[in-house]
This record gives sequence, structure tokens and C-alpha cells, in this order.
Amino acid sequence: MARKFTQTELGKLAGLSRQAVAEIEGNTGRVSNFLALEKHIPISVTGLPMGARRIGERLRLARISKSLSLRAAAERAEIAVNTVREIEAGRGTLGPLHRLASVLAPAARARAVSEGHNRRGIAVVGWSSERVRRRADHYVTPAPIVRLLLDHEVIDRAHPVLEPAVGEARIIERVLLERGYQVVCSDLHGRGDECRDFFDIHQQHHTVITNPPFRLHQEFIKHAKRIVANKFCFLLPLNYLVGAQRHSDIWSDPGFPLARVHVLTRGIDFVGTDPFADRFKPAQIYCGWFIFERQHRGPPTLHWMDSNPYVERIARTPVR
Repeated sequence: MARKFTQTELGKLAGLSRQAVAEIEGNTGRVSNFLALEKHIPISVTGLPMGARRIGERLRLARISKSLSLRAAAERAEIAVNTVREIEAGRGTLGPLHRLASVLAPAARARAVSEGHNRRGIAVVGWSSERVRRRADHYVTPAPIVRLLLDHEVIDRAHPVLEPAVGEARIIERVLLERGYQVVCSDLHGRGDECRDFFDIHQQHHTVITNPPFRLHQEFIKHAKRIVANKFCFLLPLNYLVGAQRHSDIWSDPGFPLARVHVLTRGIDFVGTDPFADRFKPAQIYCGWFIFERQHRGPPTLHWMDSNPYVERIARTPVR
């Protein structure tokens, strides 16, 4: 069986802090840190021009092959021109890098080429890796996180709740059903009638609750605003509250505004947690439930959900 590395061990290999590794896994870390980690976890990237070795250089070649200027690429990826320059130079952060890659090389894929490493940190730029980033960037929501939402947020029981990224574990659906809600489910990789892309759903739904693919969070929010009649609740990283593009496109929208954010007091290990368990493993991926409400007026408010009681406790071996 392959040796499993912890975040701390990977950090020591690459000369990074544990927090830096956690940020890379959360698609929020720095490109330079990812490149340092890449030296110790062999990765094969396909779908980009082969005239260079570094990802930034290969993205520059992809941009040139499409005859796009820096400004044109930036506009398509909805990032700043200077951000494109930083990414091509091997700097910047992974979130914008992925947005640029999705424009320049939508078919790009990253896969581990060594069986001797845990898959932590591989393909964190948002490209699919069968062993690290799950299909469509899907990470299962731990059941306690969903129960906390229902404990703090009023959800109308008179209408079915749509879960458009239900996944194989179906955790959000399970918790909603156990609380007596009606649920309609779909997923890009679902089966039968449930196999539906969220962006192909155009009929109105009263309420939506989901943990959207993090790399598609803006697209999910914008589409939800088109099809939701009342309220939608998305589990998102807290660092999504910042960013000029998100501020202008999403947070400042008065037509379907952000009403409140329920901040979870502990970070979530989406990879290592058993989603069916009553407790979750902590990590430095800090999230909250973002509540958008069509009838809300005024600025959004912050609320805190004490998730500490639901954190898995680590049994410590007594010192002899």
C-alpha cells in the first residue's frame, strides 16, 4: 500500500508550512508553493503545449497559440492583466491560475505518476485527477456541517429543496430527509433522471442547498440567482468573501443579495473525514454557509456556528 503523507510531512519535504500545504489543497495557495511541492510529488500535466516545463510557461504558450493578448485572456478569465503576468511568471495564487487554465486549456488534466506518494496536493489547480480531486471537483460535505445549517437557518418545508450536486454519498439529501424535508436531487454524474448538469436546469426552484464545486462557485451562484425563487445556501470557503471580481459580480448584486454568512468555527478536512460520521476531521480549510435571499434588503450579516463540538478528537497515547 502507498505510504500516506500528512500535510506536515509534505510541508517538510517541500520546505513549506503545514498551512501552506492546506492552502494548496484548498486551491487558495501560492503558485510558487505549489511548484515547490510539485518537485516532491511527480505530476503529469496533459492538454497544455509541451514547449516548456513549468505550468505558467505552458499557459503562456497556450495563450499565444490562441492568439490572445494578455488583456483578452484576462477578460475571458475575469482576472486582472497583472494577474495573468504573475501566473505566467510562476507567481500568483492557484485560484486565478485555474480560472485562466479553464479558458486557455479546458481539456487540461493533471495526474500522479508515482504510486509511492499520497495524492495530497496533486492537481490542486482544479484540473481533474482521478485520485486527488474528485470528479467535477466534488468533495463530500460532512453530515454535521449540514445539520448545523438546518439548526441555524429557517428552510421552508412547504417546498422541495433542490440539491444539484448530490454526489454519490448524498449527504445533504440524507440529512434533509432525516429532518423531514422534501428533496429533489441531480448531479452532473448522476444516474437515470438525476443525471443533469446544474446549468441545464431552468425551471424555478424555491430553495437550493448544496456544496458546489469550488472552482465553479461563481457560475453556480449566478445560475442559482436565475432559477431560485426564494433562497439558496452554498457551502463555500471564507476567503471567497474577498476579491474585486466577486465583489462587483456577486456580493454587490442588489437583485438577489447575499443575506448572511454562517461562519463555521473550525476548518474542515473534506478528504480525510468520514462524511457519515457524527464528527469531522479538522483542517485549515475554513468555510461557511453563504445564504442568498431574494427578498433580503440591507447589508449581509455574519453569524457564527460553533462546530467545535463536532470535531473528531484525536486519541493521544499516554507518555510512559
